[in-house]
Amino acid sequence: MAEQPSPEEAARALRDVDHRRDQALDELQGAKWVDVVFALVVFLYLASADFLPSAAEWKGLVLAVLVVGYVLMLRTRRGSAVLGHRVRMDKSAIRPRFAIALVFVLVCVAAAVALALLHVQIPYGNTILGAVLAIVLIGFGQHLRRGLAALIRRSRSGGAPHGHA
Repeated sequence: MAEQPSPEEAARALRDVDHRRDQALDELQGAKWVDVVFALVVFLYLASADFLPSAAEWKGLVLAVLVVGYVLMLRTRRGSAVLGHRVRMDKSAIRPRFAIALVFVLVCVAAAVALALLHVQIPYGNTILGAVLAIVLIGFGQHLRRGLAALIRRSRSGGAPHGHA
């Protein structure tokens, strides 16, 4: 018959599990060069509307190819390593309610930006918006991913940080 661990051993094992989970979440950073490349792509995509109006036919296709390529790279171990993702996030770590709320907020923000651009004619407005989004992505991309990892930590621990109730 197997011997039961003492309460101290069980507590230490649980702390080790929490520590390893936190280490894995800290590895969700991604490479800085990916933020720079996507910031450049976003800037060029939006600026092309101001400087190359004839590019409207094919710029959506180019963006779609880049996004699909990025997603496909994330799906492979080697591609994820190139992109700076050494570990994969456990999909069960994000509660469905949080994922739905995040998607809802992103869609609302995108719709508000699109409506603002359609109704207000600012000279070179798309270029200005592209520059602002690029600066935000380069400057705060790592912080946004760390914030997502912190939200995952909280959702796994029932709302308390680091698993303490």
